[in-house]
Amino acid sequence: MTRLRSLRWRLGLLYAGLAAIMLAIVLVTVGAVVEAALVRSAAERLEIEAGLVVADAGGGPKGPRATDLAAGDLATVLGGQGTAVVILDATGATTAAQPNGAPAPVFDARLDPADYAAVVADARTIQRIRPAADGSRVLVVAAPVQLRTTGAGNGNGNGNGKGNGNGIGKGLGNQNPGNGNAATVPGGPANAVAQLAISLGPIDAALADLRWRIALVGLAVLAAVIALAWLVTGLGLRPLARIAGAADRIAAGDLAARTGLPGGGDEVGRLGNAFDRMADRVDATLGAQRQFAADASHELRSPLTVLGGYVDVLGRGEIDPATKDRTLVAMRREIDRLSRLSADLLLLTQLEAGGSRLAPRPVDLGVLIEDIGAAATVIGPDRRVEIVRNGPLPIVADPDRLTQALMNLVDNAIRHAPAGGLVRLTGSRENGEAVAEVSNEGQPLAADDLGRVFDRFYRSDTTGRPGDGSHAGLGLAIVKAIVEASGGTVAAASDRTSTRFSIRLPISA
Repeated sequence: MTRLRSLRWRLGLLYAGLAAIMLAIVLVTVGAVVEAALVRSAAERLEIEAGLVVADAGGGPKGPRATDLAAGDLATVLGGQGTAVVILDATGATTAAQPNGAPAPVFDARLDPADYAAVVADARTIQRIRPAADGSRVLVVAAPVQLRTTGAGNGNGNGNGKGNGNGIGKGLGNQNPGNGNAATVPGGPANAVAQLAISLGPIDAALADLRWRIALVGLAVLAAVIALAWLVTGLGLRPLARIAGAADRIAAGDLAARTGLPGGGDEVGRLGNAFDRMADRVDATLGAQRQFAADASHELRSPLTVLGGYVDVLGRGEIDPATKDRTLVAMRREIDRLSRLSADLLLLTQLEAGGSRLAPRPVDLGVLIEDIGAAATVIGPDRRVEIVRNGPLPIVADPDRLTQALMNLVDNAIRHAPAGGLVRLTGSRENGEAVAEVSNEGQPLAADDLGRVFDRFYRSDTTGRPGDGSHAGLGLAIVKAIVEASGGTVAAASDRTSTRFSIRLPISA
């Protein structure tokens, strides 16, 4: 039962069943075709034998066969060894018969009277297969015949005829004496039926032998198909085994496990690639969670320590109102800092793990730049703010999150620009992309800093400006996460003249 639960066993049994059904269909079809061909050949031979001694009656190849022989003589000369010949009239009454060594079930085989009447009336040959009393089958061919002469035949021996045909035959004829007067006109319609019958026993024996041989060959082919299906199924399921193994290793804690399947257009290849992408996403999510825990514990330690100190101050007993007020204001400041820090960490973790729900819609990046530029003049009244916009810049993005990213860049530029320094916001098109750039004058960033400015909690110490503790170093990391989640890219550059941060998003059609 355990093996039957295996997909390989189930597929193998399915393939074996399908192969057996196909071989059975081939066996039945070949047997039926061969049987039909053999029976048709035997029937054609009997039809030929029925017309060998028949004179031209002018009825055509399918018309009645005319003969000058009497019924008894016709029965004697028609058919070969083992072919029973019977001459009948339109009612099915036997006129003459010759067994020719055929067994009794073949000699006694008869058609329905209506069949004989149809043969005579329509002048057409019919063939039927009749079951015999011994369980065998008999092939019967009934052909229309025009007998021009009736009466006793001369048989195969010597006989003396007296008068008008009343003679006594001394040969092997199988007929009764009668009048030998001419009864039909040459070229007239059929008036009798020549029936030839043979046993189909030899044909049935040959068919049985053929079916047995085909069955043996089919069994050999079926065994080969099963073996081949087993091997092919094993090869086809090997990638699935690799996927299952990688899933087991991931479940055991090895998040670096991957299927490593080559990329392809088949279903298994796409499944392996999808599994690897899912594993990458899971690894990234768990990594972001671990990073969130580490960053939170690191960054929250300082304000919590400060808050603990303030609580100790308040707990010392009687303090003057001024000290109490300053302590409460400082505690509120640290609490606000903790709130901003936790909110930024949560947003950043959601964006990097793909869990943040953006609400993209058509928006003009140039309009956002103008609005943010107006806000920059309020944030930094002692800085010179310049806005340069080059026409409409239609994009598809979440306007709230994109505004947050641009505001982070503007806040960063204002904080690092000297008093009276220039802060420029520009919007332009480049190579099918909408580009928003925020630049500021001031001390340039070092090359090492440019490669790390988008890292979490990274603060450059090259500006010479002491931090006020209100910024935890998450602003640029949030900018990068928002832009990449929107399908764009962000970059930083710096030289002696300015430091520039640019956002690139695809232009919307």
